[in-house]
Amino acid sequence: MRTAIEFLLWWGLLLLLNIVLISSVTPLELAVGGCIALLGATGAVAVRRTSGATPGGAAHLAQALWSFPWTLLADTGRLAVLVLSPGRRADAGFRTVRLARGTGPAWAGGLLSATPGAYVVESEDRTLTVHALDDRPSALERALTGGRR
Repeated sequence: MRTAIEFLLWWGLLLLLNIVLISSVTPLELAVGGCIALLGATGAVAVRRTSGATPGGAAHLAQALWSFPWTLLADTGRLAVLVLSPGRRADAGFRTVRLARGTGPAWAGGLLSATPGAYVVESEDRTLTVHALDDRPSALERALTGGRR
């Protein structure tokens, strides 16, 4: 039952994305988009089942979603300053981020990687290896770690 629901969610999401991206919605476009969405949903479910991935716990999700837009703006500003200042060097590098108990590494890593200031390159248990723009933790990172480093 869970796999069927997951499949239908993927199919609906992919079909909706197709409808948004096409210029005119005709019956033929819907039929082709529906068939392609079936293929995509089949692949997505197969990959998720094979990998055994789960989203994890939802602890700190509300705090993370609240801090995401502010982190996005701040990181974009820091990146713009670095790009527009030819002599300035970034302190970019790898660091380890330990997630707070109950925080799902899958959604936390995806959310953190969606900002211009950090990108998750590895996840093991509740520990993320992050390539970051500098060594200062963002508001999103503080929300995901419960305020600790």
